[in-house]
Amino acid sequence: MNLTKILIGDSLVIFLAIFLVIFFREQISKQLSLGNFNSFNSKDERLKRSPGLEELLALEILAKKSGSGIELDSIIGLWKFTSVWKKQTDKEDSLSSGLLRLFSARLEIHKNESSEGFPSLSIVNAIEFGSLSIRFVGLGGLRGPQPLLPFFFESIELKLGSATLLKRSLDVPDQKNMPFFALIGKAENGEWLSARGRGGGIALWFKDQE
Repeated sequence: MNLTKILIGDSLVIFLAIFLVIFFREQISKQLSLGNFNSFNSKDERLKRSPGLEELLALEILAKKSGSGIELDSIIGLWKFTSVWKKQTDKEDSLSSGLLRLFSARLEIHKNESSEGFPSLSIVNAIEFGSLSIRFVGLGGLRGPQPLLPFFFESIELKLGSATLLKRSLDVPDQKNMPFFALIGKAENGEWLSARGRGGGIALWFKDQE
């Protein structure tokens, strides 16, 4: 999904997004060069217990073959992005992972009580910087034994605290072009969830403890 295309015409959102991404990329790059990147991880001891790429790839093979056992109720909640691996690489994308954690990037999943079929879930993808947040709001659901989580966004919101500064509708893609997460695995205690996106990268989330 191309953020600039989605936000075309909303110059305020574009300006904020570009400024913040450039600014924080520079800050993270400085930390990397100084060897201080682990300082971003120090507040959450769960990161030390997080699965590596090799373990996730093994779980992915199993999920494709016989299913992951992940059910709808087990993914309900607020999930914070923790780590990202790009397609066809064996190393974590440290810069992207750092940005996601710094921006408090999160995936909110709730039951869509107004529908008995697809979409059965309400989806929010959001990033925050202080009290300012950008939220993509939409719907999705689970399909198949792995399962897949196809979703779409109906609107984008720029919020300051609880106040909505800007909101605009988004075009809903047809089913063939709908983004999705192919769920890979989930911790037995429910503290982490992993999936491969339509673009081929692997994401790891930890469930919010707050």
